[in-house]
Amino acid sequence: MRAFITGHKGFIAQNLPDSLKKYEITSVQFKGQCARTPGWSKDDEICVYQNSSDDWVTILKETKTDIVIHNAAVVGTDVVGLRPDEATLTNMTGTYNIVQAANKLDIPVVYLGTTVIYDTKVYQEGLIYENSLTAPTTYYGYLKLYAEDYVKNNANTWSVIRPLFAYGGVGDMNSLISKTFYAHKNDKHIDMFLDPDKYKDYMHVEDFCDAVAITCAKGLFGEDYNVSAELPLVTSQIVEKMSELCDRDLNELISWHPKTDYLGNHRLSALKFREQTQWYPKISLDKGLKMSYESILNTDSDFNPLHHLEQAKSTGIDLTKFF
Repeated sequence: MRAFITGHKGFIAQNLPDSLKKYEITSVQFKGQCARTPGWSKDDEICVYQNSSDDWVTILKETKTDIVIHNAAVVGTDVVGLRPDEATLTNMTGTYNIVQAANKLDIPVVYLGTTVIYDTKVYQEGLIYENSLTAPTTYYGYLKLYAEDYVKNNANTWSVIRPLFAYGGVGDMNSLISKTFYAHKNDKHIDMFLDPDKYKDYMHVEDFCDAVAITCAKGLFGEDYNVSAELPLVTSQIVEKMSELCDRDLNELISWHPKTDYLGNHRLSALKFREQTQWYPKISLDKGLKMSYESILNTDSDFNPLHHLEQAKSTGIDLTKFF
């Protein structure tokens, strides 16, 4: 099987090929002439919205694609708030183009969603399931919900799979974990738009990518799935574990903004996916934190998960209004 991953520069997308290989699925890329995503060099990411559905038919034909893993979307509440126009184009127009092209070629679409589509405030005392109420509180959440609905109602063959708090090392631009380890390495102070007293359930990116690969390999189509580690911890306890690794109290680097934590306690059931696939996360939080810390500590790349935070601060934008 040959899989085309849209938005291949994204954090999850960069980790997908290794997981796909475990199930004898090859990730393919297109090197021909086409519109590239603004901000990337012409040899890098293919733009999902500047290339029409007909353009995508050509791309998918030439790469002999069997399945599309649709990952292209501007990600993150703050990033979408800073760049709403591009976010709308990638999430909405891009998804339309991919679905139309896949339908013409009779290719399945596996859409990578997000659990911020749910009405989380209703589920502060319990788990969120696939059929739980949806009511996003951010523009990012609404864009992802609309795109997901479009896939479900218009793609001939589809799956939707939603991660909960996937984290990792270099490449992870969003998580508490990568931002805090990076701040420690560079002795920076950071604003964190979370409540340290609320539960979060972090899952290593490799475990989520394995779940996506299983979905493709087993052909689990016509269904949506939530995937999580199901091992939630209070956010402050996660920081304590990170502090032990760094031999430093990392709280001294963090300014918490608990009122912006629109997710609050965010706990997700992966029961539906687990029952159909026997998938379980293989990487414990302790092991994953160590892997992430070593990855960020030892990199010489220009990876900076605080980029958007610093950009907003330098231009006088108050990010708290986007949460």
